[in-house]
Amino acid sequence: MLWSDTAIKLLDIERECILPSNGLRHYCLPANVLFFAYSGQGRLLVDGISYTIHPLFVCHAGRDAVIDFAEITEPIEYIAIYYKAELMSSDRREGVNLYGEHDLLQVQFGFSLAKQLPLHQLVEQIGRKWKMNEDLEGFHANALLQGLLYELLKQSQTYGYRNPSEAVNIVTKHIDAHYSEPLRLDMMAELVHCSSRQLQRWFKQQKQLKPKEYVIKVRMSHAAQLLEETTATLREIAESIGYRDMFYFSRAFKKHYGITPLDYRRAALADKVSVWSASGFEAVSCSSTKDGLVIKHVKGELQLQQLPKRIAVLDIQYADQLTTLNEQPVGSVGIGGAVVRFPDYLQDKLGHSKALGTYEYPNMEAISLLQPDLIVCTEVHEQLYAQLSGFAATIMFQRNEDWRTILRIFGFITGKQAEANQILLEYREKAAGLSSRLADTLQGQRVALIRPRDGSIRIHTAAHRTGAVLYEDLGLPEPSFITQPSDTAYHISLETLPEVKADHYFLLSNELFRERAADMQYRTVQNSLNAIKEQSVYTVDAATWIGSYGPTGINRILDEVAQSLLA
Repeated sequence: MLWSDTAIKLLDIERECILPSNGLRHYCLPANVLFFAYSGQGRLLVDGISYTIHPLFVCHAGRDAVIDFAEITEPIEYIAIYYKAELMSSDRREGVNLYGEHDLLQVQFGFSLAKQLPLHQLVEQIGRKWKMNEDLEGFHANALLQGLLYELLKQSQTYGYRNPSEAVNIVTKHIDAHYSEPLRLDMMAELVHCSSRQLQRWFKQQKQLKPKEYVIKVRMSHAAQLLEETTATLREIAESIGYRDMFYFSRAFKKHYGITPLDYRRAALADKVSVWSASGFEAVSCSSTKDGLVIKHVKGELQLQQLPKRIAVLDIQYADQLTTLNEQPVGSVGIGGAVVRFPDYLQDKLGHSKALGTYEYPNMEAISLLQPDLIVCTEVHEQLYAQLSGFAATIMFQRNEDWRTILRIFGFITGKQAEANQILLEYREKAAGLSSRLADTLQGQRVALIRPRDGSIRIHTAAHRTGAVLYEDLGLPEPSFITQPSDTAYHISLETLPEVKADHYFLLSNELFRERAADMQYRTVQNSLNAIKEQSVYTVDAATWIGSYGPTGINRILDEVAQSLLA
C-alpha cells in the first residue's frame, strides 16, 4: 500500500577513499545511505552488525544508524549516496503508523552485487547527473536512484543475506530498540526483505525462538528489571513495555516467569535479604548464621541461638502463619469483648493455645504466666515493648507487612523454610488459575471493594493489602473512579457511588455496619446503580477480608471471590 506513495529525494553524493590509518568511527548517519565499495578490504559495522568489505560490495543503512570502519587492510574507494524517502499522500499516514515510527526505507542490508556491471554503471550515472547540478538532471538522478533502490531491494529478496545471522541480528537490534512499540511479524520481515515464514525459520535456527517470542522475552526482561529496581505500579510498567492492558501484561509475565509480577517483586526483595515495609520503617529479614538466626525487625536485630518452642503472638495473623506451617502458638490474642475467642476459621487449629486478650488490649499477666521463649507483636504494642522484652525475646513487625514476607520469616523461626516456600508456590498457582478463569468470565468488567462508614463510602485501592489481592494477585480491573492509587482508600458520598462505574461490588460488612450496609444497598438501588439491580453486590465479612491477614485468611478471600464471581 505504501510503496506506490513513497518519493525519493537525493540529498548528496560523496566519493572518498579510506586508508588503513584513518578509519571512520562512530559516525551517526544524517540520512539514509547507499554505500558502494569499488575496491579495498576491511570491515564495516552498522549498529553493531558486521559486514566484510570487498570490491563491488553494497550496503544500505537508515537515518540515525551508527557506522564504524574497522580492520582496513587495503584502501577502500567508495561512493556514498545520501537520500530521504517521503510519503507523497497524507492519506497514507495511518498506514505508516501500523509499521511504527520508522521510515519504510530505513532498512539495513549488505551483500556482493550479483549484477555487478549494470548496477555499477547505474551508480556512476547517478553520480554524473548529480554533479551536473542542473534541475532537470537532478530530477533524472532522483528517478535513477529510485530504480537503483528497486534493483537492490529485489536482489536482497532474491539472494537474501549471505549469512542468515545478519538478518536475525538486524531484527533483534530493532526489537531491542523498539520493544515498547507495536511490532508485527510482517513489519519485522520487511526490515530484512524476506517473508514472515523465512524470518521465523532463521530466528528458530539462530535464537531457538520465534520473533514474537523474542519480543516477549525482551519486554519481560525490562519488566523484571523495573519490578526489581523501581516502585512503579504494574500499570506504569505494563505501558512502558508496550502493553495497554495491565491484566494481559500480568498473564504474559506469569506465563514467562511462572510467577505474577507482584510476587516477582516480592521475591526479588526477599532474595536481597531485607524487605522494606511500605510505611518506611526498618527493613525486616531473617537469615541463618553459624551462631543461629538473626532477625531484623522494627526495633533492631534479635539473635536466636536455637529455634523457639513456645511462641506467643499478639496479632491473630501470626497465629494464622504458624498454624499454616502446622505449628501452634503457646498463646495468641483473639477477638471479641468481654469474652475473648479465636476466629471461627482458626478455632480448630488453636484448640490448645491460651487466649491472651485482644489485639488492642493484650493480657500482660497471662503472657507472663505462659513463660514463652519468643513474643511476636506489632507497632501497635510500642508502649508495651519494654515490658514484653522483660518476659521473653520479642520481635516487632509492622502490622501491614506483606504476609509473604512474614511467612518466610516464620519458616526460618520454625525450621520450615521448605514448607513456607511450598505454601507460597501453591498460593501463586491458585491465584494464577483463578485469575485466568475470572478474565474469561468477566471480560474486562470492573470490580470495587467498598465499605460503609459514617456518612460515606470507603473505596479500597490496590495499595490496600486486601485490594492488592483483588487487583494485583488476581488482576481484577479496578473501578474507573480510583484516581489516587497511592492511597489505600478514599471516601465518597453515597450519592456519588454510581460514578464509580464498577460492574461488581464486594461490600465489607460486620455486625456493627450490617444494618447500614443493607440501607446502602437499598438507597443505591434508588440511585439507579445498574450493578446493584443486577445483583452483583456481594456482602463479605470485614473481619476476614480486612482483619485476617495470614495465609488461611487470604486463601479464604480467593475462595469467596471465586464463589461470588464464577457462580
